[in-house]
Amino acid sequence: MHAGVIEGVLRGRELRYAVDAVVVLAGIPGAGKSTFLRRVFADNNKAGNKTVRVLDSAHIRDRWMPVLGALPYALWRPLVHLVYYVTLLSAIRPGGGPLVIHDCATRPWARRLIGRRARQVGLPLHLILLDVPGDVARSGQWARGRVVRSTSMETHCRRWPDVVAMAASDPSSVVPGALSAVVLSRHEANQVEQVAFGDHHVRSGCS
Repeated sequence: MHAGVIEGVLRGRELRYAVDAVVVLAGIPGAGKSTFLRRVFADNNKAGNKTVRVLDSAHIRDRWMPVLGALPYALWRPLVHLVYYVTLLSAIRPGGGPLVIHDCATRPWARRLIGRRARQVGLPLHLILLDVPGDVARSGQWARGRVVRSTSMETHCRRWPDVVAMAASDPSSVVPGALSAVVLSRHEANQVEQVAFGDHHVRSGCS
C-alpha cells in the first residue's frame, strides 16, 4: 500500500479525509470500485460521518435501464457518460459536503476535468486507487454480467500501470491538485471498513 502525504493514510481499517474533501476512487473496469462503494458507504451516517455523496455512473445506467434497456448498452453508453460528467461537475461545489467519485482514471481528459473543477472551487482532492491485475478485473466484469469490449479493456490495462506509478510519486500528476493517493490491492481494499470525513487531519509520509 502506497500512501501520499497530508491525508488519506490507511490507519488500521479506516481512511480519513477533511469534511469538504473530494475523493476519486479509481481503478480499471472490474477492479471492484462499485463493490467497494456499496460496502463502505452502506450507511453514510455511521461513525459520525456526515452524509457522503457518492457518484457512480452505474447509478445513472441503472436508473435508465427500464427505459433504454431494450437497446444495446453500447448505443446509449455515451449519453450515460455525458450525464455523469455533467452531474459530477455540478456536485463539486463548496458547501456540498464530502464527495466520492467513481472513475477509471485512465482517461487524461476526465482527470483534468475533475482536478480543474476541484481547484476552481477550492476543495481538497484525494485519490484512492484499486490496483487489480487485468485478468482479475476481467473476471469481475464477467461476475457482474457487464463486460467491457476487449479493445477498450486493453487500453485501460495499458495505461493503468503509469497511473499507479505517477500516483505513488506525485498524486497531482494524475489528477491536477490532488493532495494524496492511496494505492490498495484487492486484499487491502477488502480490509477497509470506513472512509471517514471530519476535521481531523492525518499527516504521514509514504508507506
